[in-house]
Amino acid sequence: MEQRIDLQKFLQIVKNRAVTILVTTLFIASIAVIASIYFVKPSYEATEYIIVGKEQNENSYTENQELIRILASAVDLIKSPIVLNAVRAELDNQDSLKELEEKISVQNNKDSQIIHIIIKESDPERSKQMAYAVGNVSVKKLNELLNVKNLKIVSKSETDISVKQVGNPLFNIAIGLFVGLFLGIVLSMLREYLDNSIQDESDVEQLLGLPVLGTVHVKEKQRFTISHPPIMKQRGELSARG
Repeated sequence: MEQRIDLQKFLQIVKNRAVTILVTTLFIASIAVIASIYFVKPSYEATEYIIVGKEQNENSYTENQELIRILASAVDLIKSPIVLNAVRAELDNQDSLKELEEKISVQNNKDSQIIHIIIKESDPERSKQMAYAVGNVSVKKLNELLNVKNLKIVSKSETDISVKQVGNPLFNIAIGLFVGLFLGIVLSMLREYLDNSIQDESDVEQLLGLPVLGTVHVKEKQRFTISHPPIMKQRGELSARG
């Protein structure tokens, strides 16, 4: 019963503060729209794949351990300064090593011979160029430094790499609507909590601890003015004093 009363009171507060909730929701949603269109740049992800080793032989423990070692070495080398400096020189990239490293993500699923090189950039063509360059340079450096021959990248050129957009402006706007609605309700509850005025009979009962026997509706007084018709004096009529 108490939960039902609390729910009714909550809905009544929402009804009374509907303007506050609506204004707050529209304000936050407008900020989300402006930020999504003018300030938040779209991001793109390009993925290159490196295949490591030949098909595994279930009966060869040595080959399996060798493959694990190569995979671990490849993952470490891809984001090393050796590869990143070579990529910067090849693409004439002006990013620092730290900025370039933050744009690269390397993944290798368990029991998989495929390494995923994911590049996140604001330009789709640039992300494809960088993904292909990182994959190609990584294979060359692994061959030179570790003498690993069983390596190859999947893409024949950067045009073979697929790109997908990360993030959706509509999703950001939807989040802005939900955040605005939540903040509007919170602000309404706060205003209701800080409002010490008496709203209805239940507030009187809680404040005085006495039951309410009746209510009187007081209307505002209205002023009525009586207009008198003008008194027209006939020609020749005299007004007497006294």
